[in-house]
Amino acid sequence: MIQSILEFRDTLVREVMIPRTEMVAIPSSAPIEEIIDLITRYGHTRIPVYSGSIDNIVGILNVKDLLKFWSKPMAEGNILSILRKPYYIPETKNTHLLLHELKQRKYHMAVVIDEYGGTSGLVTLDDLIEEIVGEIHDEHDAKEGSIVELPDGYILADGRTDIEKIEDHFGVTFPEGKYETLGGMILHAIGKIPVTGEKIELEQFEMIIESADERSIRKVRMRGLSGIQNGREA
Repeated sequence: MIQSILEFRDTLVREVMIPRTEMVAIPSSAPIEEIIDLITRYGHTRIPVYSGSIDNIVGILNVKDLLKFWSKPMAEGNILSILRKPYYIPETKNTHLLLHELKQRKYHMAVVIDEYGGTSGLVTLDDLIEEIVGEIHDEHDAKEGSIVELPDGYILADGRTDIEKIEDHFGVTFPEGKYETLGGMILHAIGKIPVTGEKIELEQFEMIIESADERSIRKVRMRGLSGIQNGREA
C-alpha cells in the first residue's frame, strides 16, 4: 500500500485514463429513449455528452437527473438542460493532485484533453482510488500490458495491451483502426463493452472476456484459429 501511494504521487493522468477509443459517450441530439437504452446496456451512472464529435464534450449526464423527465413525454426532454459542467484536465496532470481536486470539488469524473484541445480520454474518481488500493488478482491474472501463455493454448492479456504487442506475439497484422489496445480493438469491432464470459470471434481469433466492468475491458483470454498458433502463425 505504501509503495502504491508513493508511485501514485509520480503518476500522470494519461497513464491511468480510459482512452477515447474505449469511452462510452452520447451525442447531445440523442433521444431520451436511446440514452436510457445505453444506460441499461452499460450500467454507467455518469456519461459524457458531446456535440458534433467526441472532441467537443458539452457536459456530463448524471443518471439520476433523468428522473426529471419520467413524468413528461419523452419528446419534450432536452438533455442539455440537465447536463453538469465537465471538468477538463490535461494529460500531464498529476494523479495525486487530481484526486485531491475531485474530492474537494465533489466531482466524480474528469475529461482529459490533449495538447490540441481534443478529447484524449476520461478518468473517474474510482479509477484514481483503484490505483492506490489496487485490485485483487489471482495467479493467472495478467499485469497491465502483459501477455501470459496458458497451458490450454490460450493467452491471457490485459485489455490495455498494445495491439502491436499482440500482433508480434502471434505474428499477424490486424486491420488499422482508431484503436491502440486490445480492448479498444474489441470495442471498435462490436460497438459495445462485452460482459464477462462473452465469447467473440474476431480476425481469426477466439476471444473470451475474462473480466470487464461498465467502463472497460480488463482481461481477455484468446487463441488463434485457422492455423494461427500461440506465439506464431502455423
